[in-house]
Amino acid sequence: MLPSMPRLARFHPPSSLAAIFPFEQPAETLLFGGRTLAAWQEEAAAAHGLAVVDLAADDAVPDDVVACCAADVLFSAATLGALLQEHRRRGRPVRAALSTTTALGQASARLTDASATLPTDLVAGAGRLREDVELFVVDDAGAVDVDVRPWGAAPHRLALARVERLLGWPRHWLHVLDLSLAALQTRLVAERGRAPRRRGKRGPRVHPTAIVENSILGDEVRVEAHASVIDSVLGDGVLVADHSVVHTAVIGPRCRTLVDTHLRRVVAMAGSTLSNLDMQDAVFGADVFLTTGVAFFAEGPGQDVVVEGRSTGRAVLGGAVGRGAILGSRTLLRSGVAVPPGVLIVARPEEAVGRFDEGSLGRAAMVLGDRRTHS
Repeated sequence: MLPSMPRLARFHPPSSLAAIFPFEQPAETLLFGGRTLAAWQEEAAAAHGLAVVDLAADDAVPDDVVACCAADVLFSAATLGALLQEHRRRGRPVRAALSTTTALGQASARLTDASATLPTDLVAGAGRLREDVELFVVDDAGAVDVDVRPWGAAPHRLALARVERLLGWPRHWLHVLDLSLAALQTRLVAERGRAPRRRGKRGPRVHPTAIVENSILGDEVRVEAHASVIDSVLGDGVLVADHSVVHTAVIGPRCRTLVDTHLRRVVAMAGSTLSNLDMQDAVFGADVFLTTGVAFFAEGPGQDVVVEGRSTGRAVLGGAVGRGAILGSRTLLRSGVAVPPGVLIVARPEEAVGRFDEGSLGRAAMVLGDRRTHS
């Protein structure tokens, strides 16, 4: 009888079922770089010859398990490899952790009051998921979770590191944005040198006048005339309308842009319709409808964007839009705001909103409604 394949145990603790505001979905069902967390974990396991077994939080760890992880942790194959190598070197269990010296670690500490070490419940070696084991700090191994920093002399531009060792523990919408964009870069690095995707009945269709560079296109993607898709991932069934520009973005399945839409560093979940002249550094939940003229405005030049009363350490940031929300033309929002799910916003041309709350909406003479409560 052939020996069984060593396995990676994936636990689904109750805490992972909590939805991340404003998406109304738990982290493990959201898309990061165009993939679910489960897909990232399974690819990492396969790269190291491991099968994946799903266990309940109180299940015993089988003898053939060489690593454990929580279902809501994002990690790449290179991260798992570094963890397994460190385990072999030390000869005892080691746990991955986010360092507070990384951008995501700093954001986590500010926005979620997480502990200093921010454990991710990714363990290599024999032992239970929540045992007290020695920490494997990402920075000590030369790995980073996400490195988002001002680039050059223009503080309004951001550079995303092209990382292979990716590790993240999403607990906030800002983590979803940053981790998804970092995962995008990780996928693009991994795809370099590989054969292009097949073209055929279900393959992508790119108009002869369109430009597609260093991007991953899913099945039945359509890129129309004079559109540009650069350094991006497009999920199955995405439509990029003519004259649209999609740059460094993650667009989920069945999304579509309208004509002349410009998106930069944008993450969109499945089924959204996006139309905007210059939307950047924003994340959209599933089934969002975004019209032209919606904008997020920062306080002023040289000031960091504040989220929930805390500085994000970044000069440029859009915001988050909840599942099923509709933002009408000329909706003006403060940078870093999270628009609740299912909200309908219609603004008068001469008026804007400074703070996203009931009082400010009333002063701005906007209409706030939940379309799910109306027939």
